[in-house]
Amino acid sequence: MQNNAFYENVDYLYQVQTDLEAVEQLKKELVEYKNQEKNLKKAITAEEKSIQDEIATTIRKRKNEIEKVYDNQIEDNKSKSRKMKVKRDKAKSKRVDERVSEETADLVEENRQLQVEMKTLFKANRVPAFCRSDAFYSLFMPKRILEILLFLVVFVLMFVGVPALMYWLSASIFFKGSKFVTLLCVLTVSTTVFVLAFVYVLILNGVKLKHYETLREGRVIKDKIAANKRQMRAIRNKINKDKDDSQYGLDKYDDKLAELDEQLRDISNEKQEAMTVFENETKQVLTEEVNDRRLAKLERMKDDIEQLEEDMTVLEEDIKASTIALANNYGAILGKDFCTPAKVADLISLMEDGTAETVSEAIAAYKGSGR
Repeated sequence: MQNNAFYENVDYLYQVQTDLEAVEQLKKELVEYKNQEKNLKKAITAEEKSIQDEIATTIRKRKNEIEKVYDNQIEDNKSKSRKMKVKRDKAKSKRVDERVSEETADLVEENRQLQVEMKTLFKANRVPAFCRSDAFYSLFMPKRILEILLFLVVFVLMFVGVPALMYWLSASIFFKGSKFVTLLCVLTVSTTVFVLAFVYVLILNGVKLKHYETLREGRVIKDKIAANKRQMRAIRNKINKDKDDSQYGLDKYDDKLAELDEQLRDISNEKQEAMTVFENETKQVLTEEVNDRRLAKLERMKDDIEQLEEDMTVLEEDIKASTIALANNYGAILGKDFCTPAKVADLISLMEDGTAETVSEAIAAYKGSGR
């Protein structure tokens, strides 16, 4: 039968061509199915990711909303506490000042009387009023450390700084361009030093020496005033270091601060409980809400891919069976090389144009043509 097929006419090849094209069509369908499967798998992956992203976004947003509600309450509470502490500090500062005033009242009064005494003393002895100033005693009768330091600073300024300035002004402005500039600068500096020294000595002789006894008594009064001031500072430092606030009547502020602290603890506990409920219950509810809305579509896509895979399995079996059938029916006669639609079409052309009348002649002519 197979040998007889070598002598078949062109109708035999038409049948071969039809069967081969049928298998090729099945293979094309399989490729299309595989493309659909690939695209569907990508779509499923994208949908799964989209669902997870929506769940994560929804949970994060809802969690932030809950936290914000409590955080706003906490911040409001802390703001009230800060304002209340400011009010308390102001009230305490006022009470401390009042306490300092009370405990230093005698010293303040004593200093006032000493100042009146000194003023009266200086007036009675016709001593100029500026001689009562701290600056005068620092320059002409220094005793305390600060007075000595002020004396040294003024001395350096008057007998070093001012002469140096005068020298610079003389060289740069007053006598600039003069051929005697150096001499004139030296004369200017010397004159400046002389004038300053003269004024100092004049005040020293005209005031200090003339009214020395009165100034010495004023020195004693000033020392008493300074001692009282040191004692007042010591009292203020002692009061400031006193940690007992009970004497300042700050109970209403402390009670309010305690109330705010209690509210803060309550809010913090409520927040913690809300976060625990969110983690244990709300997250699951939110997840289920998204899943209920979107999993149906995902399941349909998975069902589609399962159906597609089943269809591909059936198609692959059909292709396998058809391929085996082609090999059995035509492979032994035509050979593997001629069991393709293109070569069968070439054989049909050779028979249709009269080159060959049988299949065997067409094969021989095909090979003889060197194709």
